[in-house]
Amino acid sequence: MKYSETRVYKVAKQAYKLSKRVVPAYSSKYSKKTYTQHQHIAVACVKIKMRQKYQETEEMLVNMPFLCELLELTQVPDYTTMCKAFLRLKACILLLLLYLSAGLLGFSGKASIDSTGFDRHHTSKHYIKRCKMRLQSMKTTFLVDTETLTILDVHATVTRKHDTKILPPLLRRAMKRFPVEVLCADKGYDDQKIRDWLRSEGVRPLIKHREFKPIDKAHNARMKKQDRGQRAMSETANSTIKRKYTDTLTTRDYPNQKKEILLTATVNNIERCIETMHLTYVRISIELHNCIKACQPEQFHITSQILRSP
Repeated sequence: MKYSETRVYKVAKQAYKLSKRVVPAYSSKYSKKTYTQHQHIAVACVKIKMRQKYQETEEMLVNMPFLCELLELTQVPDYTTMCKAFLRLKACILLLLLYLSAGLLGFSGKASIDSTGFDRHHTSKHYIKRCKMRLQSMKTTFLVDTETLTILDVHATVTRKHDTKILPPLLRRAMKRFPVEVLCADKGYDDQKIRDWLRSEGVRPLIKHREFKPIDKAHNARMKKQDRGQRAMSETANSTIKRKYTDTLTTRDYPNQKKEILLTATVNNIERCIETMHLTYVRISIELHNCIKACQPEQFHITSQILRSP
């Protein structure tokens, strides 16, 4: 049976497709082989997308047979099975999944970096005391492409680590997969050592100086306002993630909270790809309609070739 592709369907389809490139079907030869790792990853992405609990995700799958058909599920997994599957996933697998999702739209060479906080509060105050959770927020740093708003890499910590200490290892790891030519950042990354290191790596730093002396004002005046304003794309990506998905982490310990952030960033990249492809299709359809209306056969032939191209 043919179903219309909703946004949830598209997210699950793309996540299922990407997961097959990252992990094998089963984690061990002794696996029960009831469900594959690809199915568990796709279901986890759907859970993040719908902002649901595991029980709610189980109910949704029961009422959406076309989604089970897409994921090749012969039976709906129990919510405890989904939870345990997520806990078994390794962070390195989700990081590879993030890199693959970031490559769906390509890369412009211009990146922006900024930090935000995810709430780690729990309902049980007794649990917080028993685990000695002093820092109630997870400091998360996103490296974002300024044109597509896809997340290229993520750093998460529960310490008070300074931004200038986070940037070099994060950017060094991302540059192994994405060619970064320009990096935008706010005054929190204002450090001459950081600028010198970026230039030695072939990256143009667009980091605004804190204005203590007239020379600092001169440095800021040399930067084009349009280039310097690209830093705001990081804040846009941070706001989008918190509004669309969550600003509170549901898992309890640091390793699983980090995995939750990686999975959220992956879902964000997949949705950005879907939105961009939809807007491109709408734009081409409008151009095709205008060409037909104007009776311009040459342009109609060119637009038809674009629509037929993969």
